[in-house]
Amino acid sequence: MHLLSAKDLNKEVLFQLIDRAKYFDKQLGKKVHKIAEGKILATLFYEPSTRTRLSFETSMLRLGGTVISTPDMSNSSAKKGETLKDTGRIVSGFADIIAMRHYEGGAVLKLSEGSTVPVINAGDGSNEHPTQVVLDIFTIIKEKGTMDGLKIALVGDLKFGRTVHSMLQILCYFDVEVYLVSPDSLKMPKVFIEIAKKNKLKFIELTNLSDIISEVDVLYQTRVQQERFASVQEYESLKDKYVIDKKVMSKAKKDMILMHPLPRIVEITEDVDLDSRAIYFKQAKNGIPARMAVIEYLLNL
Repeated sequence: MHLLSAKDLNKEVLFQLIDRAKYFDKQLGKKVHKIAEGKILATLFYEPSTRTRLSFETSMLRLGGTVISTPDMSNSSAKKGETLKDTGRIVSGFADIIAMRHYEGGAVLKLSEGSTVPVINAGDGSNEHPTQVVLDIFTIIKEKGTMDGLKIALVGDLKFGRTVHSMLQILCYFDVEVYLVSPDSLKMPKVFIEIAKKNKLKFIELTNLSDIISEVDVLYQTRVQQERFASVQEYESLKDKYVIDKKVMSKAKKDMILMHPLPRIVEITEDVDLDSRAIYFKQAKNGIPARMAVIEYLLNL
């Protein structure tokens, strides 16, 4: 059993993970777990990462397991031409579970085809990031008490943003209204729009955040990802299309929450960090109990 896409999470499994994340969240710093004692997590990151990699490794350690990794995948056997499928075969002989990030969409699937242990997609190019959506839903429920009835805006780079691709699919499980706010050139890909339509998710696409800022309960901001653009000029023209600053926040609800998968570059100004509605640092920390729950589930502990 792998976790490669949001499609691998039905609503029952999602809430099972949320419940366990709540438990682990309460225990952080108070209890040493031995749930994964004797188990090994391998982290294979072909693309730079701070939060996700450290979050996975911290989660495994807090479960009582251990971690193996290679500090730079450019120095791995991939440089010699080893296929991802073969890498999956090899690494699954060393570890009980694998968390992998790759710059190419679909690469984690290729590795999983050779693996004999569970594989977790820790982000594959501009495709998906399924464990991020687990921690994001956990965060929203933790802060708002529920998902149903909320108005949620996904803002910024919806074309290349793998976190929002996973999020839109999971939002289909809830009675929510979704605003997809982006420039025309960075709209949500059709494949995910079709999933939303098929599941009768209530959503609208628009380009002006100011049209709905006063209505939303959750504002999920994303960065425009320079690494996904072939043209520096195109990136520069779009990177600050939607900037959340104190002026924008003054127009939002008093109980709205501002989220971001991080890293933020220019799309949220630092003075917003002092606003109690800005919860993106809490959100990042919530990755630990959420990923503890994922690892426990996939290892069937």
